[in-house]
Amino acid sequence: MPTTVSKSLLMSALLIGLANGNAECAEPVPQVTEAPSLQETSEVALNTAGHETGKRGFKHWLRSKTYSPAVDSRYGLKLEEGWEQAAEDLPMVVLIHGYNSGLENNSELLSVIRKAGFPCAGFAYPNDFYVEDSAQRLSRELRAFKQQHKNRRLALVTHSMGGLVALECLENKQLDPGNVERLIMIAPPTQGTLLAQVAIATDVWEHWLGRKNGTPWTRWHDSVADGLGEAADDLVPGSPFLNQLNSRLRNENVQYTIFLGTGASVAQDEMDWLRAKLRSTSGYVPGTSGVAEQLDQMLGEMDELIDGKGDGIVAVKRGQLQGVDDVVVLPFGHLSVTGKAEDEVVRQVQQEVLERLH
Repeated sequence: MPTTVSKSLLMSALLIGLANGNAECAEPVPQVTEAPSLQETSEVALNTAGHETGKRGFKHWLRSKTYSPAVDSRYGLKLEEGWEQAAEDLPMVVLIHGYNSGLENNSELLSVIRKAGFPCAGFAYPNDFYVEDSAQRLSRELRAFKQQHKNRRLALVTHSMGGLVALECLENKQLDPGNVERLIMIAPPTQGTLLAQVAIATDVWEHWLGRKNGTPWTRWHDSVADGLGEAADDLVPGSPFLNQLNSRLRNENVQYTIFLGTGASVAQDEMDWLRAKLRSTSGYVPGTSGVAEQLDQMLGEMDELIDGKGDGIVAVKRGQLQGVDDVVVLPFGHLSVTGKAEDEVVRQVQQEVLERLH
């Protein structure tokens, strides 16, 4: 039986998600013929606020009031020092972080790769903004790299939502830079995650609870610059963005690998207990039966949280991608897999990633 604390946290998160579950997903960003320049992207993204109504228009307007060249300089392709000394036949390995995260939180994924002599880099982007916009930025950066280093091939190693940024870049023919030969995705929510409905909690943690530096103004400013939940809209299963993404064919010039985890922290019997408790008590509070039924249905579908079925954020069944046969399922947790190789599972993930790069 779960502890009182774990029950309370799980129930609170799911209730928040249910309350926000009917929020409309953001409309997809119009496609472009060529990857736009930074100035063009900023003008489109920020100046459309005056021509839009509703949530998206307000978010663009608010972001336009805080965004600046200084903020933008945080993002882009970050080449590690001395990468040019690596053998020319080795691909540049580019790490792409996930939702509400950053390169510093995922750098351990490259530790074994660095030691093997591969040149390494990272791609940083506003981690809570529209996935399509981040994919356009990635396309622009990789094309610029190709112009300067025509013979250097690239391999992308992604975590979580970073996999969706990479997929949009490589499988949208208007964005494909043409110099990527391998895509290795770790815990990608290719079919979405039900926990996207409680994404506000992760944003609060990133900039307020889990952060030790910065004034209140700095924290608020950074949370706006990173995005205002647009990515979470994209990550809801069945969102317009995911429907468009999953309708495309795989890039025939790219080799794909997916790593999925089953190390979630909630046992099946704990979830069954929670659902039974919910059903047995819902009738005592007038007017809650309908909400209880919806919550019970959501709990029944939330494999993301179940040990053996998900990694705590992404369910194995929602991480598959049609046309990708190289799928490795291991008992890792969504966040622990990006940390130091202090257990055998994380070490195995790192070694298998390295083998595929060779």
